[in-house]
Amino acid sequence: MYKTFSVDDLLAMERFYRRDFINTLSGVRNAHLLGTLSYKKVPNLGLFNSVTHIGATPPHLGFIMRPLTVPRQTYHNIKAQGHFTLNQVTLGTYQQAHQASAKYEVDEPEFEAVGLTPYFSETHRAPYVAESPIQIGLELAEEHHIKANGALFIVGKVVEIRLQSHLIADDGHIRMDAAQAVGVAGLDHYYRPEPIAQLPYPRPGQEDKILKPKNN
Repeated sequence: MYKTFSVDDLLAMERFYRRDFINTLSGVRNAHLLGTLSYKKVPNLGLFNSVTHIGATPPHLGFIMRPLTVPRQTYHNIKAQGHFTLNQVTLGTYQQAHQASAKYEVDEPEFEAVGLTPYFSETHRAPYVAESPIQIGLELAEEHHIKANGALFIVGKVVEIRLQSHLIADDGHIRMDAAQAVGVAGLDHYYRPEPIAQLPYPRPGQEDKILKPKNN
């Protein structure tokens, strides 16, 4: 049985109920720790679940930044330094990653506060999370204002990738299951993705090979 919600129904919901309802509606999303460096050279962390692929040639990734109605350390650090990192959250780090969402003071080193280790490569000025098996260094490329709600869409150019070699499959896929990657639905429900299949590239004429669901 389906239950239908109108916009009026959604707006009539209690504030935090509506927040969790809408935040989990789009499903499980990959969880990343975003590393930046303040203008005082203090390493900063933030947890983001809105990272999306933009393109592979050249490689770009993007993420959503909430409206700048209050100071956003991550945004101001990216603007000041021009660089940031994305670090995959795993089974071994999701609790520390969750704590990184707390509102720490600007000068408080968040890596130390949540029990993670900053790592600086020789060629990238923003800190990586040493405990993450997949680390991506990016340079600010663009930002776009979303008129619908005041949020920002930040686009980063991938300039460096650090990952454990055993996670790279022969065909180039990154094995998220082997990385023990963790996803999040909403603000606080964490999930572990598991592979179910690798399907061939879809072409017309393959329809008879698709398994039809059985009628119960």
